[in-house]
Amino acid sequence: MRCRLVVTVCVASLTLLMLVVSGGGLFAQTQTGKRSLKLLGLSVEGNKTADGNLIRLSSGLTVGNQITSDDIQNAIRQLWSLDIFSDVQILLDREVAEGVFLSIKVTEYPRLERVEVEGNKKLKKEEIDSKLNFYRGQVVSQRALQRARKKLKDAYKEKGFLLAKVDMDVRPADSPDRVVVRVVIDEGKKVQIKKISFYGNVAFDDGKLRKQMKGTKEDRWWRGADFDRKKYEEDLEKVVEFYHNHGYRDAEVLRDSVYYGSAGDDMYIAIWVHEGNQYRFGTISWEGNKVYSEEELARLLDFKEGDIYDKSKLNKAVFEKIGGLYYDNGYIYASISPKERPVGDDRVDIHFVVMENDQAHIHKIHITGNTKTKEKVIRRELRIRPGEVFNRDLLLRSQREVYMLNFFANVEPKVTPVDEKQVDVEFKVEEKSTDTANMSAGWSERDKMIGSIGVSMNNLFGNGQRLSFDWNFGRSFRSFMISFTEPWLFDTPTLAGFSFYDTRRDPLYIGYRQRSRGGSLRVGRRFRWPDNYFRGDWIFAVDQTQLSDFLPILLEANPYFRRYEEMGQLTSRSISQIISRNSLDHPEFPRRGSQVTLQTQIAGGPLGGNVGYHKHQFSSDWFLPAFWQLILHLGLEAGYMDGFAKDSRIPYLDLFFIGGEGMSRSTPLRGYQDPLAGYSTAMGDRVLLKYTAELRLPIVPNPTVFALLFAEAGNTWPTMTRTDPTDLRRSVGLGARVYMPMIGILGFDYAYGFDNIDAKTGERRGKWVPHFVFGRGF
Repeated sequence: MRCRLVVTVCVASLTLLMLVVSGGGLFAQTQTGKRSLKLLGLSVEGNKTADGNLIRLSSGLTVGNQITSDDIQNAIRQLWSLDIFSDVQILLDREVAEGVFLSIKVTEYPRLERVEVEGNKKLKKEEIDSKLNFYRGQVVSQRALQRARKKLKDAYKEKGFLLAKVDMDVRPADSPDRVVVRVVIDEGKKVQIKKISFYGNVAFDDGKLRKQMKGTKEDRWWRGADFDRKKYEEDLEKVVEFYHNHGYRDAEVLRDSVYYGSAGDDMYIAIWVHEGNQYRFGTISWEGNKVYSEEELARLLDFKEGDIYDKSKLNKAVFEKIGGLYYDNGYIYASISPKERPVGDDRVDIHFVVMENDQAHIHKIHITGNTKTKEKVIRRELRIRPGEVFNRDLLLRSQREVYMLNFFANVEPKVTPVDEKQVDVEFKVEEKSTDTANMSAGWSERDKMIGSIGVSMNNLFGNGQRLSFDWNFGRSFRSFMISFTEPWLFDTPTLAGFSFYDTRRDPLYIGYRQRSRGGSLRVGRRFRWPDNYFRGDWIFAVDQTQLSDFLPILLEANPYFRRYEEMGQLTSRSISQIISRNSLDHPEFPRRGSQVTLQTQIAGGPLGGNVGYHKHQFSSDWFLPAFWQLILHLGLEAGYMDGFAKDSRIPYLDLFFIGGEGMSRSTPLRGYQDPLAGYSTAMGDRVLLKYTAELRLPIVPNPTVFALLFAEAGNTWPTMTRTDPTDLRRSVGLGARVYMPMIGILGFDYAYGFDNIDAKTGERRGKWVPHFVFGRGF
């Protein structure tokens, strides 16, 4: 008959003690005073799914070793900690002169067959399953059930059901050694915060203090008031911070209480505060500053002696203003410590201790992540160099310049200290698709076979060069264009490029025959004055255009078309100067900055050709954060042109047109049709004015997706004397933009134009007009 050594962990010591007494000479005296015996054999009983060898190894008992009562206790604890046995016993099989033979007898927990859930309404079965994280065949232990119950209750607390009850019953399943776990939920009522009360407050009333609690609110008809413990604790800190920022530097929360109403669905919060005295800033002094004078540093402070003490202003001075000044100029190891010295009951002297240390120089600049773009293309955009004093403004400007290449989805600078005088700078970039391509073909009853092939490589072979090719064809039209741009000629910030085009359109397409061909040469240079956001570009262009065969319907509607038909072929040679300033922070979705352009074009005269005019265009786009995540975009575009003489020839397509999506030579104005599309009778004008206002909401950062609301107004006039800035065509609408790899920017706008002209009556009327945008930047 076996002698039971241990039934459970709780009685192990007593049973082992009995074994020691009854065992007599079987135990040898150890050095620690405990008796030991030799383990001659160890067997396992009762296991069904657990491996016997795993049980032996987990027990820590080894055949052939001397064992004590502590070893058996530890064996039971280790097997119990596996959480797969409901009972663990160690039994004495038999004893001999040399030692003992023991057996481990276990009873396994049952395995899970399925989970049944009852009473859930606010949490779906899928949500509950994800919280429980049960799976078929797992061990069903009391510890596992307790963990699952806590997870479910926490999930209900997050939903505001703080009094939810979760019970778990276990019953046998049809399969042997399997059980069904039945989860019974009593969700109860959703607990809402009914009242938040403050006690001990004199300087500020309860309403003022409640406003500081952003995540803990009282229940109102227009909002819920769920209780979140983490947010509540953060809000208590915000209340104390509010006091500290209004002079009460000794303020603190003494205690708080959270309790429920009699019905169990209302929560009440009571908060006791100690305000203390209100302090003002006293004497402000400095120590350790050598690079900057006390007067220079004092000018950075948002407070002066006598002002009400404000902890936030003090922190801002230390970490942003003064700390930023030193950091921006290479003193990245500088530290500023404000010592507060209370004087009396209402004043605090501030003594700034400055440790400037040495300026840090840039040791190395590393470029990582570029898989296509060559490293020199990135490095030439940087405004910092190895060996120079570290400057944070130039670091951020370098990040912006690399971003503006529009080759990368992300540009992340990282500063790593090398020693007390040097730092390494890393620019980690994430390449994105910059090339666009399109190829299409179709059949038109009017034009028969039509198609287009276009390729734009904006980072040719990783060199930053741009090459584009576009060919459109059909029975009544054909256009061809090719252009190339080198932004850094001879590795200098000099741009050079050329383009050629040839366009033919028959009357079936636009109501008149067009034959155009030409080309241009372009050079550009970045400026350092007035600041280094400026650049200049100069373009020499040659164009030959002939418009003829105007359809009778156009000639009847507007006899001026006959004049352009009689002009014959117009040859234009022109020079354009473009002075621009671009400080935008992102090429696709700017959040701040501006782009301003002034373009002047002169055609004819000493340049030759049979046309002569001067043309001036000004445009500006401004971006700035509005509120929440919205970005405000304000745009202005103005233009004026005229001939050198009264009878000077001006090509029809070089005049100003406004309306449509801007896919032709027309200035876009949403809510109106393109005046150059279809059988248009528009003659074009010599004066242009347009305003734009947009509110943009970012949706996805990469790839760029955003929505927008807009209002626009614009018009054109035949002469400057007839210009009326109040006579504008207005529109409002909404739209969206998305950046598609290999395609570029795609967009859709739906605009209501208030001042569309009725072709029959000549009256203005409102009209909704859809617009598709393709390839146009911001």
